[in-house]
Amino acid sequence: MITVGLVQADIKPHNVDVNIKHYEELLLAKVQEPVNLLVFPEMYNCGFSEDFNRDAEPMNGRSVAFLHQTAQYFRSDVVATLPIREGDCIVNRLIWMSPERILGWYDKKHLFMGSEQKICKSGEKRTIVESLGQRWLPLICFDVRFPKWSRNRFFDNKFDYDALIYTSNFPAPREQALLKLATARAIENQSYALVVNRVGYDGEGHHHCGGTAVISPEGKILSQAGQNEEQVLIHTLDFDYLQQYRRDFPVAKQWD
Repeated sequence: MITVGLVQADIKPHNVDVNIKHYEELLLAKVQEPVNLLVFPEMYNCGFSEDFNRDAEPMNGRSVAFLHQTAQYFRSDVVATLPIREGDCIVNRLIWMSPERILGWYDKKHLFMGSEQKICKSGEKRTIVESLGQRWLPLICFDVRFPKWSRNRFFDNKFDYDALIYTSNFPAPREQALLKLATARAIENQSYALVVNRVGYDGEGHHHCGGTAVISPEGKILSQAGQNEEQVLIHTLDFDYLQQYRRDFPVAKQWD
């Protein structure tokens, strides 16, 4: 059993200090039980805008340090994405932080049309993280629309991963698309899918109403946050159930 806390927050554009302070208050108020994994929305520290590159930080910057502090305080793993500056390049980087250290990171492969494509360098490979006794594939927002990039594999009686994570900034008009796409990815890959989306308005004036959810490998919404409200959605994942489901319905043996 692994208890996750999915942080559905209102991210203020270009206000890293304000956002970090707000996360501290939100987590202290909403997380009243032990959690093993906390997941924040995409661009957790600054939100999307036409010039979010001005908020880009190095890997030793304050926003990465906050993830480490949070992991240590809650004794949990923490997952979040933020703009990272490396030399002349900026990447939308997902960081997987444990209480001790960074376990891995992933640079977003599928950049959204417009400002993100202009500002960021695309990532080149997926990162499967082994932690908490399971294997996880953390991806970012627009990646959910590309089934091949989320593809699980079954070889030598083992799966590549057990749970998908999509950290997102999907605006309100496409909230249902996010949930339906993530549900399809869970079903076709016989995996849990965790969707973490934001609320409020981003730096381009787009409204976000949430859609944060936990989805079963059968495609059922196991838990979902309320619309247009900040929330830390707490849910316990049963991986024994996942393994039994895979044995009872062994479709992976016929995957292309």
